[in-house]
Amino acid sequence: MSTTDDATTSSTIGIIRVLVAAMGDSARSVQEAAASALCQIAQQNAEAVLDCCATSLRAGKRVVSYRAGLLLILAYTVREMREEQINISLMRSTAKLAMTELAANKEDVSDWNSAASNLLVAVGSRSPDLLMDETFNQLAGGMVPVVHLVQTLAEFASSCGLQFAPRLKNVLSRVLPILSNVTDNHRQAFANAFTFWCDTVNQCNEVCLSNTSPEGDLQALLQQAFELLLNSWIKSPDSGVRLATAEALGKMVDLISRKHLISALPRLLPSILAVCRKEKENPLPATTSLHTVLSLILVNDARSPMIDFLALSPVLNMLLLKAYLTVKKGSNSAYSAQMKNHNEVLRCFVTIREAYPSEIFDFLLHQLRTREEYVQLGVLSVWKHLIFRQSEPWLNRRGEIAEAVNYLLRKQDLKLKKSIAELIVCMASSGYLNKTTSEACIEFLVKQCALASTRKRLSEASSAVPEKPKATEMPVSIPAKKELGGQLRSLELRRVCETGLLLLAGTVPAAEVILWPFLLKMLMPVEYTAALDTVCKCITEVLKHKRSRGEKVSIDYSMTSNIPEPEELFARLLLLLQYPLDTELASRVLTILDDLGPIFPTAIVLLWEEEIPKLKAYISNIDVASWQQIVWEDMIIHLLSDALGVVHDPEWIMSFGNALATHYNLYDDNQQISLLHRCMGTVLQKTDNEVYVQRMITLMYQRSDVSNKINRGGLATAMGLVASAHLDTVLAKLRRILDNHKRNGFLRFVLHFVKPQKIRAVDNVFATLALMYGYTASYAPSSGIEARIEILVGSDMLKGFLKVKAQASKQAVLSAINLLGQAVIKAAKNGTVFPLKKRDIMLNYIISLMEKDEKNSLDIELQHTQEMALDACATLVSVNPKLTSKMRDSVLQAAFGFFTLPMSLAVSDTLFTNLTRFLCTILLTSGDDGKSRAMQLQFLLKRLDEFASSSMEYERERAVRTVLALLQYYRALCFPGSCYVGCTGSYMHLRSSSDTDQSGGAAGPALLPPREALRLGERIVAFLPRCTDVSPVIRILAGQIITILCNMVMLIPDPAGAKSTDDSIELSLAITALQDLTDSTKGKTDGSEVNVLQRVVDAVLNLLNYTEVVAALKGCKIAVCDKVLQSAQGAMSALTQIIYSRGSQLREGDICKIARNLFEAAAIDCDRHQGILAVVCSLAEHSVAKVVFSEIITAGEIELVDDLDKRKLCRFEKIILAISHHEKLSLIFLEYVVDILDHAPVFKEDDAEKGNISDHLTFPMSLCQRSQAATLALQEILRGANDTVKQAVNQCYPRVLCCLLLRIGSIQESISIDMQPLRDMITTIHVFSETVENDDMGKVLFTDGEQRLSGERWTEAVEEVASNSAREKPEEVTNMCTLLWPALERQHDCQRAAAAAALSGLVQHCENTSILLGSLVEALTAHTSDESSTVRLLCVRSLVQMIKRGVTAFVPEALNVIVALLEDKEDEVANAAVCGLSPVIQVASAEVVYPMLLNLCLRLSILQTRHLESTRAAAFEALGSVSKFATGVQLGTFMEQIHKILPRLVFHVNDEAPSVSLACKNALRSISPLLHAQDIRALVNLRTFEFGRSMEYDDFVKEFVKHLVLQFRDKVDIYVSCAIQAFESPWPVIQANSAYFVGCLLSRVRDAVSVAHYVPQVSNLLMKMTTSSPSALVRAKSTLALSQIMNEMEVLNT
Repeated sequence: MSTTDDATTSSTIGIIRVLVAAMGDSARSVQEAAASALCQIAQQNAEAVLDCCATSLRAGKRVVSYRAGLLLILAYTVREMREEQINISLMRSTAKLAMTELAANKEDVSDWNSAASNLLVAVGSRSPDLLMDETFNQLAGGMVPVVHLVQTLAEFASSCGLQFAPRLKNVLSRVLPILSNVTDNHRQAFANAFTFWCDTVNQCNEVCLSNTSPEGDLQALLQQAFELLLNSWIKSPDSGVRLATAEALGKMVDLISRKHLISALPRLLPSILAVCRKEKENPLPATTSLHTVLSLILVNDARSPMIDFLALSPVLNMLLLKAYLTVKKGSNSAYSAQMKNHNEVLRCFVTIREAYPSEIFDFLLHQLRTREEYVQLGVLSVWKHLIFRQSEPWLNRRGEIAEAVNYLLRKQDLKLKKSIAELIVCMASSGYLNKTTSEACIEFLVKQCALASTRKRLSEASSAVPEKPKATEMPVSIPAKKELGGQLRSLELRRVCETGLLLLAGTVPAAEVILWPFLLKMLMPVEYTAALDTVCKCITEVLKHKRSRGEKVSIDYSMTSNIPEPEELFARLLLLLQYPLDTELASRVLTILDDLGPIFPTAIVLLWEEEIPKLKAYISNIDVASWQQIVWEDMIIHLLSDALGVVHDPEWIMSFGNALATHYNLYDDNQQISLLHRCMGTVLQKTDNEVYVQRMITLMYQRSDVSNKINRGGLATAMGLVASAHLDTVLAKLRRILDNHKRNGFLRFVLHFVKPQKIRAVDNVFATLALMYGYTASYAPSSGIEARIEILVGSDMLKGFLKVKAQASKQAVLSAINLLGQAVIKAAKNGTVFPLKKRDIMLNYIISLMEKDEKNSLDIELQHTQEMALDACATLVSVNPKLTSKMRDSVLQAAFGFFTLPMSLAVSDTLFTNLTRFLCTILLTSGDDGKSRAMQLQFLLKRLDEFASSSMEYERERAVRTVLALLQYYRALCFPGSCYVGCTGSYMHLRSSSDTDQSGGAAGPALLPPREALRLGERIVAFLPRCTDVSPVIRILAGQIITILCNMVMLIPDPAGAKSTDDSIELSLAITALQDLTDSTKGKTDGSEVNVLQRVVDAVLNLLNYTEVVAALKGCKIAVCDKVLQSAQGAMSALTQIIYSRGSQLREGDICKIARNLFEAAAIDCDRHQGILAVVCSLAEHSVAKVVFSEIITAGEIELVDDLDKRKLCRFEKIILAISHHEKLSLIFLEYVVDILDHAPVFKEDDAEKGNISDHLTFPMSLCQRSQAATLALQEILRGANDTVKQAVNQCYPRVLCCLLLRIGSIQESISIDMQPLRDMITTIHVFSETVENDDMGKVLFTDGEQRLSGERWTEAVEEVASNSAREKPEEVTNMCTLLWPALERQHDCQRAAAAAALSGLVQHCENTSILLGSLVEALTAHTSDESSTVRLLCVRSLVQMIKRGVTAFVPEALNVIVALLEDKEDEVANAAVCGLSPVIQVASAEVVYPMLLNLCLRLSILQTRHLESTRAAAFEALGSVSKFATGVQLGTFMEQIHKILPRLVFHVNDEAPSVSLACKNALRSISPLLHAQDIRALVNLRTFEFGRSMEYDDFVKEFVKHLVLQFRDKVDIYVSCAIQAFESPWPVIQANSAYFVGCLLSRVRDAVSVAHYVPQVSNLLMKMTTSSPSALVRAKSTLALSQIMNEMEVLNT
């Protein structure tokens, strides 16, 4: 027995040694497994684990992770040992081992030291005195560095405080003697140790509720350590030592006596302060210690402070430097540390104020006047904190604080301003400000609210015009990178001040006294404009609180100074309304005007009660996209005009005007000054004081910037407003300005040579004068304006106006010219008719403006100039005298260039509105007879055709709109009495006869054009494409154009009188239908353009004569080649309809010409082929089909040869597609193409080598020319997914599919020469699947078809295609099989393989017809011995598929073939055989399987170890299938084989291959009934054992082995042998599974004899695997197995 125990012990130690060695494994998983195993056996084998680990440490490798891991295992074992296992000698040896490790760590590796210290702490937790003894011995002169020992004691104090506290005295007595010799690099560790020790003692005192300091020797030791740290260590040059020492001193002050502390204060505080000053990165420990010391010496159990205030001066000076929080860039942890340190500093000030409140106030007040910025920031921060924390102590001295703050208001530093602002808000909230001391502070806050304004101003846009200011497109200056930080600080300061003001106004009732009415004064300074949004909010809040208390809003000007008068407030607030898009300021200003109503005249208040809500509602829902600034400014002027209109006090009005005049000195924004001009003009319009008016218009002109168009526009408008009431006064002023600039003509000539840049200033003056004259003429009464216009136009001043160069100046002059022309027209309407002299000069000037500027061809200002030029042209053309022909042609030539202007310009809409108006005016003035107007109309229309068919939609729409307007206008001119939109019949909006008579009577023959002059055929075909334009607007316009054209033709009488009454009625009905159709399509975009076009063509065909039809068809090329695809398609549809309706009337020559034109059009763009060829098919339907086929095929062959490389067969492909869609031609053409492919010869690679083809360079072309052309043709036939193609394909479905599949095999022979046939075949199969709507078939080759068909496994793709086809069309399977099995006899291997693969896919869906199946089985069985392995594989697979389909009559033949092929030399064939075995066995009878049961079991056992995953899975699956036949005399032999395979099944349950794992699970379920073990059967039938569910394999193995041992203990040797064999498996996971299996197996064998028999061999193998296996998984599992075996051995020993 002792021998057995010794063997067991030896084996246990050996295993532990292996596990310990595994701790040094390179794989982390193995290390963790070994550590887990050692921890599992630690308590039962504590001494052995400690011994092995110690031995390994003494002799092991010096790898840090290895040694650290072993030390941690030792520490864990010591902590887990039971009390009876504790052996002092063992603990002492363990402690010495840890000391040795600490001594051996020469490199001072932290992990190593930590692990060794952890072990010592574990020993100390079990035997603290032993730890102290060993530590003290080492301190006395051991090999362990003292610093490591001290760190260990610190850790021991931290984890075992109650055990350490009583031993502090002994620790200090040993440590203090060596402190003087500690070097600087170790002092930090010692200081940290003192921190832990003292903190532990303090915590123990708190637990014991003891507040007394230590006494006696311990106090002396503490004082000695305290003095050493204070006198020496805290002065160390090392930062870490200083911080650690300061922290330790902060912990020690609570332990030393009061007397000693008082004596040490003169040294303690300066030392800690020095550390605080030096430490910039992490001063928190020192600051915390300082707060601890201050709390102890100033506030301590009702005792007096230990130090007077003067002695605190150094502390205060240092703390002030730290009191302001400066946030530095860094991580969140760094910011958190800064915040903690800042809070500690403020806590220090709170502590000091508790002891010395008055003294600290005086100190801070004195320090505030220092010049050091950071001191001032610190003082402000401290004051803010102390006032918020407790305001009462200093409330009686608030005046001094306010005076000190006012002293700082002049400072410019942003950080200082921010602190001041925060303090002001704090003081106001706490009652530290009154009405006298607050004004400067409140103004300071408002001033800061105006900093760093990011609001956009409308006037900043230099390109804005008075009519359309671009409020959302203002230029914003981008600051330089170096200025960004300052701007960000400015924004932060602004945010603080805004928040503070709103807080005071809204939530602090006491602040109302200091805010009202002082905030009204803050409205006036222009430099505070950016802050007015906030100021208005505050005023609103204050007034709201007043109204809530029932107080009246009033201002006592006698009690306040410098508060603005009501007129000044009204003027300021009125101008602030200008920009509602900027902020909500405009809405707030309106609110304030309403709230301040009591201070204004009563009449104005009553008006505002009605008007202000309307203005608020207008700007409440602003749409930036549609916002018009000029409309809003007009509303402001309207509000002002109404307000002044109800005030009947001239003095108040002039006072208001004077207030407005002061704003000229405030603003430099031109947009604001423009509004100010208009406001001044409105004021002057309301006063009768001529002297006042003269003075103010002089001021307006002097204050205006004539170089800015917005400014001068406002000035000119204002002058016009004044002129409406004071015309002579304004004209006199303008005359004086003219007299002052008479010399400018010579000045311009001189400046051209001296200072060209000065010319712009002269131009600005001329432009301003012209504009003022224009607005004066526009606003002045018509009765007195003629003479004044004559003065301007007839003088030489006009020439000066027309010579300006700048765009803005030109626009001003153009506005003036337009206003002058409108004034002439207005005067004529009022009865004063006179011609505009020198009109041609002005027109020539305008024409020059229409030309593109080379430098600014796309400039917005130039485009605006052109808009105004066209408007002015239209105005000037409308006035007398009439234009000459030369001038008219010049203007027309200039006007057509605007159709190509880009749409991106914002002024394009206005430009083309003006252009259309201008062209209509030209048409009106072009002549008085019908012929000349018709010629001019055709000229304009032909010029517009270029733009009407443009590829740019905006060009088409512009041209079509212009054409429609011209035709409408022309029709109204030539056919008076008809509707201006071209209506006929009894429509309600037609002119009455009286109207016709008033307009000059009916049109005579001279005004009516001849029908041929209208060129109806050309016009119709030109605008038919537009009827299907992509733009619904263009479609509607085109329909209206065609309607007007046809209507005009109907209105022209037939000169020959050949048209009968019935025809006229029919044509009239057609016109009516056409107009109704056009009207019904307005506003519709439902996609019915083609239907509309068909109806339009039907209506038009009734109107066209033969000549017009021919002209339309001959012009079809341009129509079908329209640049817009949809329009071209519409033209094709219309052409088809015309040919269908009138084609029988055409001669053959005309038809040929039309056909050639169509083919020429088809060659231009492939996108147009489909529609064009539809017309060709329609034509071919009425001709000989064979001729069309011949021409198409010939063209296809030529294109194939010429363009083989590029594969651009657009015309050929489209023609094939069109023919295949034809009902009568589709099936015939399909059969023709299939026949070509079916009889195509097979070429091999060696044909070229043998010289069968003369030119090797043309070999690919000659190899597949005809068949490839047929393939491409078949592709195009199949691409068409219409009913015709589907019907044709379905009729010959079997033939097409079999032809394609066999063609794949034929291509394999020449695939190395040319890959293109294969690519074409893939495409053909894909489109075939789409045609027959078999998506699964198409997906087979969609993504990687070329790789699949060009690889070795191309037959799988063929099989899959055939299978998907049969699945969708099972009724065609018989026909396809009939076509395919004869192909098994073909000569070429690839063709036979293709046929076999196709049959393999089809047989899955064969009907159970004996004749068909018998022939198939015979053919397939005959070729299972084919020389091609591919054919053999496919044949056996086909046989298996037949059996799966339920054809059980041929099971014996199939099973014999499968058994024979299980040993095939090709792995793939054997794999196919074994994969088909299970399905066949499932339907086989016992009589068939029983004789070959053992043979199958042996062969499957061999296949279960094959490398091919599918083979292994099928072999395991088949094993489960054949198990049901194990009965009778063969059951015993079969079970013997099963027990040999059973462990393998368990191993492969956790196979890396999911299919193998599932097969093993299924096999276990099938075999479990034969084992007659209910527990095993229940285990393998659990839900966690199912596929797809997670399963803890280790737990499963434990349970399975437990039941296996209980049921089959006598088979353990078989299982162990099988597991040992699996140790040599090629798969590491199987090795690992077998190792764990055998470990679990042996742990369950509770027989000492069996364990002794198996354990040595298995343990040795497992140890070998643990130490030498290349797989980390194997090593880890072997480690766990060893631990299980060892636990079993311990149980047996017990």
